[in-house]
Amino acid sequence: MAIPTPMPTHDQDPDINAARQTQADYLTAVQAARSDYRASDLAKAEAIDAAYTAYRTALQGAWDSLTSRRRARLEYLETLVPVGPGIPTDSTPADRAVLMAAFRAALERAQETGREGRVKMLQDAERWDDDAARRGALTAILEDSDWHTVRAWAQQHLTTAGYVEEVVGLRGALAGTSTDTNARFAVRECTAVRPPAEVVDLPRLLSIRDAAETEGMRMAASVAAHASAHARFPAPGRLA
Repeated sequence: MAIPTPMPTHDQDPDINAARQTQADYLTAVQAARSDYRASDLAKAEAIDAAYTAYRTALQGAWDSLTSRRRARLEYLETLVPVGPGIPTDSTPADRAVLMAAFRAALERAQETGREGRVKMLQDAERWDDDAARRGALTAILEDSDWHTVRAWAQQHLTTAGYVEEVVGLRGALAGTSTDTNARFAVRECTAVRPPAEVVDLPRLLSIRDAAETEGMRMAASVAAHASAHARFPAPGRLA
């Protein structure tokens, strides 16, 4: 499975650029509908409403794709830090029990100590290559959001540059709390503008059309009934 690539800047991101193009296409469609002098107000409103619906759908698709890529990248990055019991899937029941017990003991020890104690525990785990202690310490460290310690560990043991900053940025972007420039551009470009006046006015125009059609049908029925009555009861002097 391919490794999810880091998120590009907003001007290079395919989904954000797709959202920008969607905006341009929508504005072009609206202008074309408004410029069609042969179309009725209702026809123009229906065309603009269709363009607005397609625009919103495309923006949502771009946002969903962007979110999916962000989530995939974050999930990959999170696998680089060994947290949790980390029990191999092919372990025997006996091995699973031993590994789980070792992890739980390490996690409990890490949770009961302070930041300095967890740092020391992690250093010792790396020194002796104690995977259970490493996982217990890192799990507790992340639970405490001690990004300073995670950053120091990542710089020593990971090849991913700016690991912590990327993880924090992705989490913020997914939660909608990021103030990063790229995240703000993504929100702006993938947020639909307010519906134009024609879309707002469409229900009224449809109501007028429906009322006119109903009245037309009523008049046609009245004329037909009148004609039928004359056919059954012709006026005096006009019998065949």
